[in-house]
Amino acid sequence: MLELLFSGYHEWLKIADAALPRNIFGYLLQLCLEPLRTDPFTTAPYDDPKEIAKCGQGNGRRGFLKTVLPEREGPRPQLAKWIAPHRQISQLTENDMHKLLKQAIDELVVRYSASVTVKTSLLEKEGDAVFVHDNIPIPHSIAKRVKREIVHVHTGVGSGDYSMHLCLSPVDCKEVILRKWGERLTLAGSLMPHEYLMIYTPRTIEEVRTVKEIVQAAILFMTGVSALNK
Repeated sequence: MLELLFSGYHEWLKIADAALPRNIFGYLLQLCLEPLRTDPFTTAPYDDPKEIAKCGQGNGRRGFLKTVLPEREGPRPQLAKWIAPHRQISQLTENDMHKLLKQAIDELVVRYSASVTVKTSLLEKEGDAVFVHDNIPIPHSIAKRVKREIVHVHTGVGSGDYSMHLCLSPVDCKEVILRKWGERLTLAGSLMPHEYLMIYTPRTIEEVRTVKEIVQAAILFMTGVSALNK
């Protein structure tokens, strides 16, 4: 039993990030969280009027994606078995795609500079994240629960699969999940909001464009009306 425990621990350490302590206590904690794991592909919560109401007047019932998403080609990537960190372990990409993804998000940060800011992720505890700007009132309870954090890309050593976590409106959550661009966080609906999703790392230039549109939708949803006319 102890041999299996420590074998699993050393396997987990290979992808562990800073959200939990990178030691045996962090490993045991994520094991204790296992009963809170939720269905990554259900879209039922996004039709619940109570959940929609949490997203603010107007925001909860609208989508912020500018176009209908194409269906993502091929199967979904394989994800690590751990509840935390939440990472993909197949369909990984190289530096050329990583640079294009960074460029795409940087362009959005510049475009919406009056509404967003970049600082160290409060949820990951390392790496950059895009936040709702401090001078904007929090538009809904989803933004409050995630401490204004809109999106972060997983770029860390070991855990750097270049997937990302972000929050979308219920309408857009359904679109992203059903068209295979992402899935719900392992703890969405328990410790985190239902609207907290993983977006898979883009594999091609065309997929970078689609993921950029998804990130833009997250910015619009999380900032409320402040960014809509930008």
